[in-house]
Amino acid sequence: MYTYYITQNGKLERESSTLYFIGEDFKRPLPAQNLSTLIITSKVSISSWALDYFGKLGILVHFISEDYHYRSSIIPYNASEIGKNVIMQVEHYLNNEKRTRIASEMVNGIKYNILRNLKYYNKKEELDLDEFILKIKEYDPIRDEITQILGVEGNIWNTYYKTFPKILKGVNSFERKYHPPPDPINALISFGNSMLYATALTTIVIAGLNPSVSFLHEPSERSFSLALDLADIFKPVIVDRIVFTLVNNRMIKDTDFTSTGEGFYLNDYGRKLFVEQYRDKIETVIKVPEHNKYMSYQSILQTEAYKILNHIKGNNIYKSFRAYD
Repeated sequence: MYTYYITQNGKLERESSTLYFIGEDFKRPLPAQNLSTLIITSKVSISSWALDYFGKLGILVHFISEDYHYRSSIIPYNASEIGKNVIMQVEHYLNNEKRTRIASEMVNGIKYNILRNLKYYNKKEELDLDEFILKIKEYDPIRDEITQILGVEGNIWNTYYKTFPKILKGVNSFERKYHPPPDPINALISFGNSMLYATALTTIVIAGLNPSVSFLHEPSERSFSLALDLADIFKPVIVDRIVFTLVNNRMIKDTDFTSTGEGFYLNDYGRKLFVEQYRDKIETVIKVPEHNKYMSYQSILQTEAYKILNHIKGNNIYKSFRAYD
């Protein structure tokens, strides 16, 4: 089972037992029987019969707007979500000690994966990143209150982003800004984060967790906050690595962006290029000493959701993912 990405405008229709993506000058069949997730980053209409087929096959559909906001999802009935598990998940959110245990470990994972990035580029490119590495090492997310843990997480990200002008070739300054992205680097990060959010949401639903009940982020009316929790752990090793590769290898150009006067956004070609890199990255297989085997990032993300589920069920103590090069 795999994920299919749509970056062009068009419509999804069903003919008998086949799904088709139809544009102005093409008509492509979709491998629906082998599909778990569909991520749409363009303007696409979906027929009611196609929607019915998504439901029957259990295919999740995520929509990301052209300005990189997660918009919505079509989530079929989730047979994996068991009432007792949801109750235990809520209990872990309501109990401060249980919640901070999970949240602290999530930030430890973020911290570790950021440090792996910095150490990798410090050695590979002979960059002077020691000062930033030492500073991030000093941040300890083991705290008694969620607000304190979030404060530590914020300090880690802020220190990390100060290294971007050193890592990214041709970038003299950088400040992480969101809505709207004021420059191409922020545009790349925001688009990649939206893609990873959608992937994380799929893994959470498959595992049987409730995506609205989170531990690090506060539950939100506008987003599935547990997907934010999970995605943050993997941003450094998936999204940021893609951004570094695209920029440093000059694969992305100024002509791959559009400027609205308010912000920068990837155009059709830019989105297609990023999605290709994202698909390759998410399917990349690495050695995971924790499980003593090789796994793709897609499988690792899915395993991370199951680790959270097993923790709240009392089967194992949750330890967040640590990247190994």
